[in-house]
Amino acid sequence: VERMPHRGGRVAIFTAAQETLIVDMVRENNLIRLREIRDKVIADNVNFESIDDVSLATIDRVLRRQKMRIKQVYRVSFERNSARHKDLRYEYVQ
Repeated sequence: VERMPHRGGRVAIFTAAQETLIVDMVRENNLIRLREIRDKVIADNVNFESIDDVSLATIDRVLRRQKMRIKQVYRVSFERNSARHKDLRYEYVQ
């Protein structure tokens, strides 16, 4: 019994080389967001010549396949660790 050739489903948007370029973008700048990756992919007509639009879910799927996660980065104010706040926390615990 021979296997039938694959006939169904969508064709992959990105080639393996293009997926590597996306992963390299994240490795160069780990603060990059999915929207920024999408904008760079759409703007780059040399490496991603046939791609006019791509969803955030597709980019996330590419990164998940490479065992990468993008989490939102946020800033913590230095006021939390000021001497005044440390004293207030210490008094609260006592």
